[in-house]
Amino acid sequence: MNNKFLYIFFFVYGVSYAQVLTNSNPSSGAPTSLAFIDGSSSSTYNNVNNAGKGIIYPRTDLTSITSLFDSGSLGSASYNPNYYDGLVVFNTGIGAIPSNGMGSSTADVSPGFYYYRNTGNSWNSGVWTPLGGEASSPKIHITENTPTETNLVTLDTTVEKVISITGTADGITTHIDLGTTVLPKDTVINFRKAIICDSTGKQVLVATGSYDSATNKFVTGNGMMNYCLPAANDYKVELYYTSN
Repeated sequence: MNNKFLYIFFFVYGVSYAQVLTNSNPSSGAPTSLAFIDGSSSSTYNNVNNAGKGIIYPRTDLTSITSLFDSGSLGSASYNPNYYDGLVVFNTGIGAIPSNGMGSSTADVSPGFYYYRNTGNSWNSGVWTPLGGEASSPKIHITENTPTETNLVTLDTTVEKVISITGTADGITTHIDLGTTVLPKDTVINFRKAIICDSTGKQVLVATGSYDSATNKFVTGNGMMNYCLPAANDYKVELYYTSN
């Protein structure tokens, strides 16, 4: 058989089944399926329904994509009518999207999945939004000694706050003292937890025990099992609480 004929045959065959429905008959399932590629398992065809396949996404650094990436007609309406709207990537970069990069972001990007929401008329007019995982939104950026609202709304509709503050342990009692200078007394109405790290940033304890809002001292433990931490005046504490 002529090699050229074989090439044309396989090319036409491949194009005719370009929309793949891997768990069904491609000729009948794919054209009417909402899924472009379906990697789930079907007991109709392979006798199991829980052996679906996952997708490993290519890794990309969103902080390194510049205008050089989309030269020529790649971002044009004839090439991509949606200008990459809906594009999903796994980002490995940390930092800001460059001014000559692909779109923008509301905050510096970090490793994790992002999707590109683009309602503009150019390839770089969209916004990268965290999809989940390490880069999930909203991300809390904590400034030292400054109360910051989290995305948690309590039962009484009060928004929880978090503050990064330095604490002191005396090495004798099972308490951390935050003082009343940065966080005035009786500010904390409801205490949920405190993440305690040493001076190097290494987490040493999560405390959920009692809290004295008049002195801003709390138990280093959960009330049933408490720990006496080594004496130090430079513990870093992330305090989660509600206030008036």
